[in-house]
Amino acid sequence: MRYREYASLTDGFSTGKLNRITDVPRLRVGHCTVDRDRPTVLRTGVTVLRIDDVITKPVWAACNVFNGYGKSMGLVQVDELGTMESHVFLTNTLSIGAVQQGAVKIALREHPGTTSFNAVVMECNDSYLSDIASLSVTDMMTIEAYDGVVEDFPMGSVGAGTGMICFGFKGGIGSSSRVIEIGGREYTLGALVLANFGRTADLKMPGPVDANFEEPQKTGGSLIMVLSTDIPLLPHHLKRVARHLSLSIGILGAPGYHGSGDIALAFSTADRSDPQALTIGEDGSTMSQIFKASVWATVEAILDSMFSSPDMKGFRGATPSILDSIRQRL
Repeated sequence: MRYREYASLTDGFSTGKLNRITDVPRLRVGHCTVDRDRPTVLRTGVTVLRIDDVITKPVWAACNVFNGYGKSMGLVQVDELGTMESHVFLTNTLSIGAVQQGAVKIALREHPGTTSFNAVVMECNDSYLSDIASLSVTDMMTIEAYDGVVEDFPMGSVGAGTGMICFGFKGGIGSSSRVIEIGGREYTLGALVLANFGRTADLKMPGPVDANFEEPQKTGGSLIMVLSTDIPLLPHHLKRVARHLSLSIGILGAPGYHGSGDIALAFSTADRSDPQALTIGEDGSTMSQIFKASVWATVEAILDSMFSSPDMKGFRGATPSILDSIRQRL
């Protein structure tokens, strides 16, 4: 179930056809999900956001760190150059290295002779539901996720989101999109999140939902936010967009706790020679619309990460489904 099937959102934008980040051109998403109880309990995996031809046609990109308690890889070069030559890879905290090796093998498979490659890998910690110290994620799982990409991808407890917890409820992978008009032309903005943050008591959901939940939940976790668009925005414009994505954390009620690594990445799949790139980002009213659409797509993606996830028993305990919790209160 998705949040829109339960309650309305009144941000004023329409969504793309799938209401996923893959409504933006050049994008597909794949997962490798590890969900087993023996020889140890694993609820983990890899998610890949595949960008067509990104190694030969890098995209404009920017990142922003709201809270730096995270272990992401590859963002330094993105920040330095304003471009990204990598697909986006997501996994658990201790599997960054294995997934990076898988990303490099993909690059070498498709471009033999590569001697330098900046893989972008981001993470959240799934150690409550999964035996993270078993180091069970492998480079081959990264390749499996990459080779299995589709546009209409599943959300919730899949891939990197398998063992994630959001506001004390089962979280994981969420996605949403928004369509806006600029100069008589329609453009799409799409968000993808790996949601693993917040306390239950903090949660404030938009729309007619009673969200006064009482279950206690420890602080910590992280939130990875990825925003893509076909609007031809330059890196410094995308930097502003990435910075605004963190507003979604506060809209849903979380203050951004010490142990939460909250990181945003924004990129444009537009043709880098598009002359509109020199003008769109300088229009204040246009940028305000872009900010609003991006933030609300991210908010809905976080909500969908929970509404798409059933309850789960794991390594150290169990995590309830938000839908089950709402139904019990009715």
